[in-house]
Amino acid sequence: MAKQIPSFSSLLFHLSQIDYITFYKRLNFQEVTAQQYTLIIVSGNGNGTFSIDDKPYLVTQYKSFLLNPGSVLELLDMKDESLSFYKISFNIIQIKEHIPVMYRENICLDQVDFPIYSSSRFHRLAEELNNLQGQEGIQIHFQLQKLFNELICMLFEHKQHIEDPLDVSKTVEQTIEYMHQHYQQQLTINELARNANVAPWQYSAIFQTITGQKPIDYLTRLRIEHAKDLLQRTNDPLRNIALKVGFNDEYYFNRRFKQVEGIPPKQFARIRKQKVIVKDWTGHEVEIPSFPRRIIYHGEAFGDLLVFDVQPIGGYKEDIDNSFFKNHVPYVKDVAFPIDIDKSTKLNPDLIIFTNSDEQQYKEICKIAPTVTHNSWGTLNERILILGKMLGKEKEAENWLDDFNKKENMMWQRLQTTIKNGETASVFIFDHGARLFVMGVTGLPTSLYHPLGFQPGELIQKIIDDKKGYEEITVDTLRDYAGDRIFMLLSENPESKLATEVLMKSTLWSNLPAVRNGYVYLVDATKWNSNDAFTREKLLGALPRLLTTKRK
Repeated sequence: MAKQIPSFSSLLFHLSQIDYITFYKRLNFQEVTAQQYTLIIVSGNGNGTFSIDDKPYLVTQYKSFLLNPGSVLELLDMKDESLSFYKISFNIIQIKEHIPVMYRENICLDQVDFPIYSSSRFHRLAEELNNLQGQEGIQIHFQLQKLFNELICMLFEHKQHIEDPLDVSKTVEQTIEYMHQHYQQQLTINELARNANVAPWQYSAIFQTITGQKPIDYLTRLRIEHAKDLLQRTNDPLRNIALKVGFNDEYYFNRRFKQVEGIPPKQFARIRKQKVIVKDWTGHEVEIPSFPRRIIYHGEAFGDLLVFDVQPIGGYKEDIDNSFFKNHVPYVKDVAFPIDIDKSTKLNPDLIIFTNSDEQQYKEICKIAPTVTHNSWGTLNERILILGKMLGKEKEAENWLDDFNKKENMMWQRLQTTIKNGETASVFIFDHGARLFVMGVTGLPTSLYHPLGFQPGELIQKIIDDKKGYEEITVDTLRDYAGDRIFMLLSENPESKLATEVLMKSTLWSNLPAVRNGYVYLVDATKWNSNDAFTREKLLGALPRLLTTKRK
């Protein structure tokens, strides 16, 4: 049964601190960890994306986010040079049987973001609070609390409103879904507003709060995305393509396409229909589109594609749903494991990336679409550069790697007071039942072994030199592989969980130096034991937090 929020009459909200924070483009490690309940109110400048407890949220002007204690907000990207917001920290005190106690539960259940429609007043309250911060006197104290109470009241009035079945934001979201299904029809703002049961001016304001774009701009971009697909896949005349995606006027379509993409549609089609020949991991020379759009990626390191802002159409959903990036690929279809030929064919891909060297499978898969084998156990640099070449995004690949390597070096430099020079680390996991493995060139170790970070022990270095992803060992030989720090990956398999518990209760385990020194870290294998680019980037923030807490 879901946990119920107590009656608000039993809760007291007490302002603790207000800060005005600015994130700057290209700076590293920009995040906020909420020690208390924290209200984030985005100011007038800045658009982008926040990750809050590993879920992405669109950031637009005046949008608000309510964080529970312990939540972590990270900046994923921003469109402008900077993004500013008010950070308002507060405590909640609950009166239980006439006794005040600190309340620490989730105050809004699953809701985090709040698009406040009376946003100008909401923002002014935050500004007034910030201006009064630091001033002394009892009147100032009560004025601060009065403004804060008004702010909280507005927030929860809005929350009550959005839980109403007739909530306008939900009806506007329904019209956005309608747009995606009927973009080729002649849609008007007045018609969409009527469907949402709101006035046109209100519809536009709410639509922009939800999407960050005006309705007409959103619809135009949606139509142009579908036009790009047709331009690349067909030889239809421009007029026919314009009509198919909802433009009655070919010349207007041509003009709007150029405004959005920077080049006319015919030039786009010529460029995108070009082919290139690539040599894949297992030696096939394959002719592929210069700019593939409909990609099936089957295998490990799926998250590599996300650094290119690519939305694959197919993959192995079970792995994806256990990953950090599952919310970033909401429309990917399952092609099963092993790859299902029928499911893959129905998706009509123009490129299949297959991270397997099985030639028999390859012969079947390549009948569907151009197929390249790809070494998902290669180094991050190797994989990203190869994908950049395949996707026609070589410059983006180089830029991302340059940025990532700088961030990684900076992370390890900051950890120099936490780890000793030459410290070794080992990563273990029980998997496939009670079988024990030590990790090598894949998974979590790729984030740990670094010239400024941890080093592999002698036996693990041999596994790495042999380019093995992992090696099975016995419990009796665990001591030979155990480093100064141990990262124990926790599997979801019940038998593997039990084997882990048995080991960690044993004398052998308790006598390991890493265990005696408190340098054991328990890590969720399904989320962290990956070497894909997306997870590697997430670890830049998560690893320092993990290392500053000793776990036994």
